[in-house]
This record gives sequence, C-alpha cells and structure tokens, in this order.
Amino acid sequence: MKHYNRPEWRAFRAEVLRLHDGVCNRCERGPDDGVTLQVHHKIYLPKRMPWQYPYEACEALCKGCHAEEHGKIMPQTGWEHFDDFVDLGGLDGECELCGTAIRYVFPVHHSNWGAMEVGEHCCDHLTSSNYAVTQIRHIKRRTRFVFSCRWAEGKSGTASILQKGVALSIVPEGANYKLCMNGKTGKKRFGSVLEAKMTAFDLIDSGVAQAYLLRAKMRSMKRTRTEIRSFVFGL
Repeated sequence: MKHYNRPEWRAFRAEVLRLHDGVCNRCERGPDDGVTLQVHHKIYLPKRMPWQYPYEACEALCKGCHAEEHGKIMPQTGWEHFDDFVDLGGLDGECELCGTAIRYVFPVHHSNWGAMEVGEHCCDHLTSSNYAVTQIRHIKRRTRFVFSCRWAEGKSGTASILQKGVALSIVPEGANYKLCMNGKTGKKRFGSVLEAKMTAFDLIDSGVAQAYLLRAKMRSMKRTRTEIRSFVFGL
C-alpha cells in the first residue's frame, strides 16, 4: 500500500479520474453524490508500478462498484440468465437473493460472484431485462390456450381450434398425435395431446407457423401459375 502514497500515483490517479469526467464508470456517480472514487486496474501487468499502466487499462470506479468488481460484495449489475427456468408447480422454492417463496426458478450467473437461483422479479432486476416476466406471461398464455373452452372435439378424437388466423387440429395417429394447420399435416409425432397443443401454441405465438404457411401458400401459387402456363401455352 505504500506505493499509493507516492506522488507518481497521486498524479496518475488524478489523470485517470479526469479522463472519466470525475465520475464512476459504472454508476456514473461522483464526489458530489457522496461517493469516493478509486482507480481500478482492469488487467495485471507484471513488474509494473500502479502508475505505470496505460490509461486504457484503468477505469474510475466508486468504492462500492470497485468492491463489486473484486467480488467483495454482491454485484447489482452484470448478471446474466442461463439455462431454462424450472416450474415447481407451487410456491415450493426460495429465492436465493431475497428469500421470497417462488414457483418459477431462474438460474443467473455473474463472472465475479457465481450462480444463484432466483425468482422472476430478482432475475429481471439483476439482469436488467424483462426476460423472466416475458417467460412467465408466455407460460400463462399457453396454459390458457391448452385448457381453453374454444377447443372443439371431433368424433374421430380430433381437437380443433382457430388461433391467430391458423386453423389448428390435433389429429390422432395410432398411439400418437400430429399437428394439422390450415389443412397441412406435419410429420412430427407427439406422445400426448398436451405436448401437441403446447408445441402448436409456441409455433403460432412466435409466428413461425404463420411464416411457414405463407411460404407454402406462395409455393403452391407459383406451381399453379406454372401449370396454367404449361396447359395454355404448352410451355
């Protein structure tokens, strides 16, 4: 620590803070906000004194953000969600950040802190996103779709519904089921009606199904025009 009392370091520190406009590079607070600014060395260069680093290898951080950067206190930013969230089916989990009982468990990770399992609100707070809330809304809308009273049951066991302009049917085939959209039956087989309905919702809700059906319609129209020209003009 004796190096940080030398005039070379004080001059270097002052220049780094000046280059960062006298505020923290993370939270943008400065001495006027009651915080203490420090210089953070972003890389380690062996056999160099603290003031012998290039300016671009350093940044101004407030004391709190500097402590977060070195993993001394839990960082409030820089978190990322990873892997799929888990639906426990009830309030059987506990958020590792706030201790609240949670149903949906979201894994988040920080390079300087590690991983935690948190609820949707803490997930979005830490990651500065709407990822968790969006996922929960999607799940709830899919559940309403799957159990909707709009489903019409056919005599052959076919279940049909109109969703976002797509005429959808769940068609039995032996012990499995297939999806039929606007008269086009897919090749993929599903082991249950529930699985087929959930997949159909995801395809329609994301717009993937509509895009596929539009491309198929355009190809069909192109073939029809070709057939007409061939019949009329012998081309």
